[in-house]
Amino acid sequence: MNIEVLGKNHEPLLHRTSFKANITFEGKTPSRSEMLKDLCSKLSSKENLTIVRRIDTLYGAEKAVLTGFIYDDEAKLNTLENSYIKLRHLTKAEQKAEKDKIKAAKQAAAAAKKAKK
Repeated sequence: MNIEVLGKNHEPLLHRTSFKANITFEGKTPSRSEMLKDLCSKLSSKENLTIVRRIDTLYGAEKAVLTGFIYDDEAKLNTLENSYIKLRHLTKAEQKAEKDKIKAAKQAAAAAKKAKK
Protein backbone atom coordinates (compact mmCIF):
# COMPACT_ATOMS: atom_id res chain seq x y z
CA MET A 1 0.00 0.00 0.00
CA ASN A 2 1.42 3.38 -1.05
CA ILE A 3 0.18 6.68 0.40
CA GLU A 4 0.83 10.10 -1.11
CA VAL A 5 -0.33 13.15 0.85
CA LEU A 6 -1.81 15.68 -1.59
CA GLY A 7 -2.35 18.47 0.90
CA LYS A 8 -2.71 19.52 4.50
CA ASN A 9 -4.47 22.63 5.76
CA HIS A 10 -4.36 23.73 9.40
CA GLU A 11 -7.69 25.06 10.72
CA PRO A 12 -6.80 26.86 13.99
CA LEU A 13 -10.34 27.89 14.94
CA LEU A 14 -11.53 24.28 14.86
CA HIS A 15 -8.28 22.92 16.36
CA ARG A 16 -7.73 20.45 13.54
CA THR A 17 -5.83 19.88 10.31
CA SER A 18 -7.63 18.72 7.20
CA PHE A 19 -5.85 16.41 4.76
CA LYS A 20 -6.29 14.80 1.38
CA ALA A 21 -4.27 11.78 0.31
CA ASN A 22 -4.02 9.31 -2.56
CA ILE A 23 -3.64 5.65 -1.69
CA THR A 24 -2.55 2.98 -4.16
CA PHE A 25 -3.11 -0.69 -3.33
CA GLU A 26 -3.14 -4.11 -4.96
CA GLY A 27 -6.12 -6.44 -4.96
CA LYS A 28 -9.13 -5.60 -2.81
CA THR A 29 -9.62 -2.25 -1.14
CA PRO A 30 -7.97 -2.26 2.29
CA SER A 31 -10.11 -1.79 5.37
CA ARG A 32 -10.51 1.63 6.98
CA SER A 33 -8.37 0.54 9.95
CA GLU A 34 -5.51 -0.64 7.70
CA MET A 35 -5.59 2.64 5.79
CA LEU A 36 -5.71 4.61 9.04
CA LYS A 37 -2.62 2.86 10.45
CA ASP A 38 -0.54 3.54 7.35
CA LEU A 39 -1.86 7.08 7.01
CA CYS A 40 -1.06 7.92 10.64
CA SER A 41 2.50 6.68 10.23
CA LYS A 42 2.87 8.81 7.07
CA LEU A 43 1.35 11.94 8.69
CA SER A 44 2.99 11.40 12.11
CA SER A 45 -0.35 11.59 13.91
CA LYS A 46 -2.18 9.53 16.53
CA GLU A 47 -4.83 7.05 15.42
CA ASN A 48 -7.34 8.11 18.09
CA LEU A 49 -7.16 11.75 16.87
CA THR A 50 -7.36 11.01 13.13
CA ILE A 51 -10.70 10.71 11.34
CA VAL A 52 -11.00 9.50 7.76
CA ARG A 53 -14.18 11.24 6.70
CA ARG A 54 -14.39 9.90 3.15
CA ILE A 55 -12.84 7.17 0.97
CA ASP A 56 -13.47 7.59 -2.77
CA THR A 57 -12.50 4.75 -5.10
CA LEU A 58 -12.95 4.54 -8.84
CA TYR A 59 -14.54 1.40 -10.21
CA GLY A 60 -11.85 -1.03 -11.32
CA ALA A 61 -8.96 1.18 -10.22
CA GLU A 62 -6.60 0.15 -7.46
CA LYS A 63 -6.43 3.59 -5.91
CA ALA A 64 -8.53 5.75 -3.62
CA VAL A 65 -8.66 9.33 -2.41
CA LEU A 66 -8.92 9.82 1.36
CA THR A 67 -10.16 13.01 3.02
CA GLY A 68 -10.30 13.63 6.73
CA PHE A 69 -9.11 15.50 9.78
CA ILE A 70 -6.41 15.30 12.44
CA TYR A 71 -7.63 16.86 15.69
CA ASP A 72 -5.45 18.56 18.30
CA ASP A 73 -7.22 16.85 21.21
CA GLU A 74 -9.93 14.27 21.85
CA ALA A 75 -12.36 16.79 23.38
CA LYS A 76 -12.53 18.74 20.09
CA LEU A 77 -12.96 15.51 18.14
CA ASN A 78 -15.93 14.50 20.31
CA THR A 79 -17.45 17.98 20.02
CA LEU A 80 -17.14 18.39 16.25
CA GLU A 81 -17.58 14.90 14.79
CA ASN A 82 -20.92 13.13 14.46
CA SER A 83 -21.37 9.84 16.29
CA TYR A 84 -21.87 7.81 13.10
CA ILE A 85 -18.51 9.01 11.78
CA LYS A 86 -16.78 8.02 15.03
CA LEU A 87 -18.50 4.59 14.95
CA ARG A 88 -16.85 3.83 11.59
CA HIS A 89 -13.44 3.87 13.24
CA LEU A 90 -14.30 1.22 15.86
CA THR A 91 -14.03 -2.55 15.51
CA LYS A 92 -17.22 -4.56 14.90
CA ALA A 93 -17.46 -5.61 18.56
CA GLU A 94 -16.94 -2.05 19.79
CA GLN A 95 -19.57 -0.80 17.29
CA LYS A 96 -22.11 -3.33 18.57
CA ALA A 97 -21.43 -2.41 22.21
CA GLU A 98 -21.79 1.31 21.43
CA LYS A 99 -25.05 0.78 19.52
CA ASP A 100 -26.45 -1.31 22.39
CA LYS A 101 -25.50 1.44 24.84
CA ILE A 102 -27.27 4.07 22.71
CA LYS A 103 -30.34 1.85 22.36
CA ALA A 104 -30.52 1.29 26.14
CA ALA A 105 -30.24 5.05 26.75
CA LYS A 106 -33.10 5.72 24.32
CA GLN A 107 -35.27 3.08 25.98
CA ALA A 108 -34.55 4.56 29.42
CA ALA A 109 -35.45 8.04 28.17
CA ALA A 110 -38.68 6.75 26.65
CA ALA A 111 -39.57 4.97 29.91
CA ALA A 112 -38.87 8.12 31.91
CA LYS A 113 -41.02 10.18 29.55
CA LYS A 114 -43.84 7.64 29.80
CA ALA A 115 -43.61 7.67 33.62
CA LYS A 116 -44.00 11.46 33.69
CA LYS A 117 -47.35 11.28 31.89
